[in-house]
Amino acid sequence: MAIDVGSSQSRKDPGWKYNYLKNLEDKNTVTCKFCHKDTKARIFRAKLHHIVGDRNVKECDKCPKEVKEELKAYIESQKSKKSNEGLRDMEFDYDDDEDDVVEISNSQNNKRPKIVISKMAKKQKSNVKGPLDIGKMLQTSNNDACDKEMRGRTIQKIVAFFYQAGVAFNVANLDCFKEMIAAVGNYGPHLKPPSYHELRVPLLKNEVEKVDRWVEEQKPEWSKYGCSIMSDGWANRKQRTLINFLVNSSKGTAFMESVDASSYMQTGEKVFELLDGFFERIGEDNVVQIITDNSSNFKLAGQMLMDKEKSMFWTPCAAQCLDLMLEDIGKIKKVKATIEKGVFLVG
Repeated sequence: MAIDVGSSQSRKDPGWKYNYLKNLEDKNTVTCKFCHKDTKARIFRAKLHHIVGDRNVKECDKCPKEVKEELKAYIESQKSKKSNEGLRDMEFDYDDDEDDVVEISNSQNNKRPKIVISKMAKKQKSNVKGPLDIGKMLQTSNNDACDKEMRGRTIQKIVAFFYQAGVAFNVANLDCFKEMIAAVGNYGPHLKPPSYHELRVPLLKNEVEKVDRWVEEQKPEWSKYGCSIMSDGWANRKQRTLINFLVNSSKGTAFMESVDASSYMQTGEKVFELLDGFFERIGEDNVVQIITDNSSNFKLAGQMLMDKEKSMFWTPCAAQCLDLMLEDIGKIKKVKATIEKGVFLVG
C-alpha cells in the first residue's frame, strides 16, 4: 500500500505520542521515546522505525506490539481517507515541498515486510506528457479500479444488513444514516460495534438525554411565539386507542408522549380531561391552538376547551377532513362504479 504524506503543521499524527523533538530548532530529527534513537526525515520515518524499520534505520526492539498495531492502523486509515477524499491533503507533520510515499508490502521469502520510500516530484504546469506522467495515470487507473472493487464489497455488506434486518430502503435517505457511514469511515479499521447491552441501556439513555435537551431548547420559542398542540390517534392490534401528542412551533415539531386513551374515548368529557391536562402541561399562555381529528368526541372536547380558554382555538385535522371528503365522493354512484372497474383491472 502507498501512503501520501501531505503538508500539514498539525500534531494529530499518533506518531508524536511515541516520539519527540530533542532539539526544537531541528524539526527534521525525531527521537524515539522507547529506545531514544534519532531518525531523520521527520515523523514518517520515525513511525517506520516503530513498525518494521527500513534501510536507513533499524526496527525499534523496545516498541510494544500494541503501538505497532496502532501506527499500522493509522496508516491504513489515512490511505482510506485519501481514497475517499481524492486530492485533499493528509494530516502529517513537518512536510516540505514534496510528497513522501511509504509503501509497505509483505515478502514471501522474508518474514519482515518490505518497505520502499520514494519522493514524488511536484506537478509542473505543462501540457507535455512524458513516460512518468503516463505511469502515474496508469497507477491512478489501477487505484481507482481497486477502490471501486473495495467499495463494491463494502456496500454489499451494508445492503445485506438492510435485507436481513428488514430495514426500510428509505432509511438510506436519512441524514443520520449518512453521518453514521462517515463516522465509521473516519474511525478507520478495527471499530468495535456496539453490543446488545450498550444499545439497550447506556447508548439509548444518551439518545434520550439528547432528545430531552433538544426539546428544552425549543421551549423558549413556545413562550415567545406560541405553539400548536397536535394529536394523532390510532388503534393497535389489540384495538387499544393510542394518541401521540406533539408540539409544533417555528423551531420544528417535537414528539412529547404517547398515551393509551382507550378509557378516555367513551365520552367527550373524558377526552376533554385528557386534552386539558396536556394543555396545562405545555403552558396555557403558550398554546395558540390544538389540532385533533374530526370525530364527535373531539369536537365536543375542543368546544369545551375553547369555552374554558378564550384565547385558544380548536382546529380539525385538515388531512382527515380531506380523507372524509374523498370517502363521501367515493360513495357517489358513478364514481364508485369507476373505482370498482379500476380495482378489477389492477387486481
